[in-house]
Parts: sequence; structure tokens; C-alpha cells
Amino acid sequence: MTLGRLHLSLSLPVFMAAVCAMVLLATTAMAFNYALYQPTNLDDLLSGKRPASGADFYDDIPMKLTVTLSAYSEPCETDLLNKSLELAHVTLPDNVKVTQCIQVRSAGGRQVRMFIQDQVAAFLPKEVPLGGKVTLFAVHLFTSAPDGPGLMVNEFDASKPNAN
Repeated sequence: MTLGRLHLSLSLPVFMAAVCAMVLLATTAMAFNYALYQPTNLDDLLSGKRPASGADFYDDIPMKLTVTLSAYSEPCETDLLNKSLELAHVTLPDNVKVTQCIQVRSAGGRQVRMFIQDQVAAFLPKEVPLGGKVTLFAVHLFTSAPDGPGLMVNEFDASKPNAN
């Protein structure tokens, strides 16, 4: 017996159960908040008002969009995206990079380019075939005169999407 120290003896199963509970709680606390994203019709968004010139910037408006994947990610220009994040006071964690864009098709057949987080883009080809339906969880950050809505994809769901 040692004075001044507490000896705690746990069986391996009890210890493993405690560790699993802590991991589950930590994972749940950091889980993606799907409920924050409201179903949005991409064709309606594309038909919305555009500025006469330049861009209109918004706070990050969460949207749930059901689309058809036209092209996997490729590098794209992100200066306007970065400016919009700055104006919306959104600071991405150091491990979150956005240097890629994907191409999607709306239900009405309109082609749209969307920014996508690099780590999310890496999983898309493994889960969604080109031409496949996918639900995207994106934020609307700006609308530019020539290109329309500036949307950044934060997550996706490849399971059977519901029509929006």
C-alpha cells in the first residue's frame, strides 16, 4: 500500500466500456448538425435576383440541396469564397481547406459549380457515381453577377435523397 496515492483497479471490460462511452460522447458532441440545413430548391435559388455587377455577400445560409453529380472535384479559384467567409466572420479550422469545386445539375437541368471542402471532396467519388443523386449540405455565402450563387459544400449524404 502506498500512502498519498489512490489505487484504482478496474477490470478490462469495465475500462473498455468507460473508454467507449467517452469516445461516443466526444463524437456526438462534434457530430455534423444536419438539422441546421433547410431543404432548398436549387432551381429557385438560381432564378433569384443577381446583383447588377460585383457580388452580394451573405452570412452563411445553410441549405440542403438534392442534385445530380456532374463532375468530381477539381481545383478552382477561391478568392471570392475566401472574401465572403471573411465578411461573414467565418473562420475555418486549420485542418479545413477549400480549394476544390464540383459540378452538379439541378432538377431543372441547370449546371452549377459549387465549392467543396477538400476532405469532403475526397470521399465523394467513393460514394457517389457521376450522374448519381446526392444530397448536399452547403452554405450560401454570396451571389455574383456573372456566376450566381456561391455555395460551399460542408457534407453530403449519398443515401436515397428525398426530392426537395
